[in-house]
Amino acid sequence: MSTRRHSSRASCWSQVGTAQARPGVTPTRRPLARASLRGQHPLTRAEDNARLFDYEQRVKTAFDGIVPALKRLSALQHEENFEARAQALAREQLGFELPEAVLADAWVEQLDMRELFAWCVFETYHRFCDEFFTADPLGATRDDEFVSFLQACGFHTLDVSPCADGRLAHVIRYVLRLPYRAVRRKSYAGAMFDIEDSVQKWVETEMLRFREGRPNTADAPTRYLKTVVYHYSSVDPAHEGCAAHGSDAGRAAQGGLDRLLAFQQAIQNSFCCGASIDLLLIGLDTDTDAIRVHVPDGDGVIDLDRYVDAREVYAATASYSATDAERYISECAQAAAAGAASSMVELVSRLISNNISQIDYVRSYHGEHYEDIGHAERFIGAGIGFEEVQL
Repeated sequence: MSTRRHSSRASCWSQVGTAQARPGVTPTRRPLARASLRGQHPLTRAEDNARLFDYEQRVKTAFDGIVPALKRLSALQHEENFEARAQALAREQLGFELPEAVLADAWVEQLDMRELFAWCVFETYHRFCDEFFTADPLGATRDDEFVSFLQACGFHTLDVSPCADGRLAHVIRYVLRLPYRAVRRKSYAGAMFDIEDSVQKWVETEMLRFREGRPNTADAPTRYLKTVVYHYSSVDPAHEGCAAHGSDAGRAAQGGLDRLLAFQQAIQNSFCCGASIDLLLIGLDTDTDAIRVHVPDGDGVIDLDRYVDAREVYAATASYSATDAERYISECAQAAAAGAASSMVELVSRLISNNISQIDYVRSYHGEHYEDIGHAERFIGAGIGFEEVQL
């Protein structure tokens, strides 16, 4: 057993500090497609990382290839056999054919590149939607195991509300490494979720437990865990944090906590003080994908000034065995909040442990942080139906 594990518990949780921006600092550009050869953390699942990176690269490459393909297409529009050549080019570079009517009109008037661009974006999205549900590219096959684990921790539902910022679109399967089918996820600007909608979902969940015994029966001593994921930037905190909160990590965290408490109060006002609601607040550094978890104390109170920082845990346990690293993480979760319930400590420990793989994912494939720390979305979907497909 590593002797470092016996260091003071107080060293493994952090207090919020006001991060200062670094004017004029430009992130170093790094190659994206090659993994680092340095050692990885003992808790990192390298095979999982390789599969997820392959999916990330295929998605980005597909969307990034649209404009170059259409530029080549535009140059061909007055050539002989344009329609056949255009379709051949589209099949080769984009993987699908273009609408014949648009191509057929090219000899009469200028080719409608805007319509073709829109078609290509949605067709590319359509293709990945099909793959997402038929080929399981994210490898989310541990649904039953996680549901059993969640219930063993005393929770029958994990309901997560992240910020709608595109840099959090991968929060479930990548950042937290959870099976997306086993987690309810709905994003909102600034993670300021709709309380009325969340109350309705809570009612639906409890009715399913009472009438159908799903995910467990109503008499089981489990609780509904409502979680908010806010975000911040470690590289450029004054500009690349959450826009809804003025790129202020403190405001983002406070806003998330206030919304959680308002939801809990709404449930208690309508269904009495015994309603089974627990709360959890998570911060995400979108530059490194490292999380900080604000662990509720024994009374369920969340202190914004105390949290477990996964990046600090990573540094402290990089030389440990996997067993010692997991034990250290559990001790950190216990130390972060006085009298924290053992079930909550177990869940938080799992989240931190899972996030270690994502920290290594970013470091291996992108460097110390993402090159594109700002917005670099290839596709932005607004409305119902886009939430379930993680690009």
